[in-house]
Amino acid sequence: MIDEDLVESVLDAAMSQGRPLLAEVRAEATESRNVAVKSGVANSIVSSTDAGMNVRIVLPTGIGFASSNGMSKAVGVELSKRAYMLAKNVRLKHPAEMSQEQPVRTSWEVRQDKALADITIEDQVDFLKGIDATVTKTKAKVEGRYFEIRTSETRGSFANSDGSRISSYLPRVRVDSSLVVTSKGESEQSMREFGGTGGWELVESWNLEKALADEVRMLKTIIDKGKMVKPGKYDLVCGPEVAGIAAHESCGHPMEADRILGREMSQAGKSFVTPEMINFRVGSEYATVVDDPTIPGSYGYYAYDQEGVRARPRYLYKEGLMNEFLTNRETAATLGGQSNASSRSENYLREPIVRMANTHVAAGDFEDDEIFGSVKDGVLMHSFTEWNIDDKRYNQKYVSREAYFIEDGELGGPAKRCALEITTPGFWGAVDAVSKHVKHNAAECGKGDPAQSMAVFTGGPMMRLRGVALK
Repeated sequence: MIDEDLVESVLDAAMSQGRPLLAEVRAEATESRNVAVKSGVANSIVSSTDAGMNVRIVLPTGIGFASSNGMSKAVGVELSKRAYMLAKNVRLKHPAEMSQEQPVRTSWEVRQDKALADITIEDQVDFLKGIDATVTKTKAKVEGRYFEIRTSETRGSFANSDGSRISSYLPRVRVDSSLVVTSKGESEQSMREFGGTGGWELVESWNLEKALADEVRMLKTIIDKGKMVKPGKYDLVCGPEVAGIAAHESCGHPMEADRILGREMSQAGKSFVTPEMINFRVGSEYATVVDDPTIPGSYGYYAYDQEGVRARPRYLYKEGLMNEFLTNRETAATLGGQSNASSRSENYLREPIVRMANTHVAAGDFEDDEIFGSVKDGVLMHSFTEWNIDDKRYNQKYVSREAYFIEDGELGGPAKRCALEITTPGFWGAVDAVSKHVKHNAAECGKGDPAQSMAVFTGGPMMRLRGVALK
């Protein structure tokens, strides 16, 4: 457990540093385990405990952030002094501001039906070996097999000078798989990630033995029977995985306010979006993209962000119009609004920055089979093996892992390495049908300098794009 009296005493020390506009203290303690099996053999087993704290101080001159893996009053006092000096020595073009937010006093946690701590290392190794054994029983030749379980339990305590006091408990579990299937002198690779917040019941619900054995069979089919797409214009049906990566990369990232305002320019890229583009039409009326941290059990779940702001769904694109940016308190103040709780960090050592949580295309009104019905000549890109996007998040490319031809409204044979190259407005503007059934996929999102990796969901329903260029 985290000593909340210690957090209070460190906040007092931070507030004594030159009367800041805002002071924050965050303490965290995380217990984690990683277990990996490679080609049927236990490859690595790691168990660790990590704890520490940070202090952030806001002055008119700038913002200072200092962190340490120590957790004591003396460490907190030193962090307060360091954060103050950093903030004092910055020379911003405009005085630093933070949006005014209501202080909260609360505690939140994610409950587990089957506690992660009760699942032994031996249980996890046996579980992964079971998946490996099932995969090897398929008729495919699986040259590469790697499976890993990552579990963590993070307890946090946050306090700021506005009066917020928040304690939290977040258990998270993730399973990674890497498979390489060979046939007829060719190979195809699949890298899958399953994740969520909760207990071992999540892992059991994923039915990984079946899912990954099916994946192996699919890769072999693509190699053996897949045909290349003749370059030209087709109707494209995107599966939830493809809809999700497009939502994340070509909507979520360019709608991050720090990118839009230029802070991320030298770190992780820019954005084609400008502050004046709210209500700008970027897609058709069927294009609605939501980033929602509050989805129960989701990999990117949180109830309050790391500035103490309550989480809520953020409608980034709404019926094809840019609706709201992802903001923290700093960028919200610059843009003249309120934070929408997008401030997250990888751990206590890193400064919270604007991040996505669970970004997905919103459900539409169509049944899945209706999406195919009017397609005479097209392709279903069910999943992707490669994606690329420029640093302004405008020009992009997606290459299929699993894809099928569509002929007169019916699925045909498998398509091999189908590629879509398109702009962001071109992608979202071509959408003319969206199904009712949203599916999510776990992922890790990278951003910042030093780089931070953040747990997120991507996803969506099936979407139909009319008349796009494929090859």
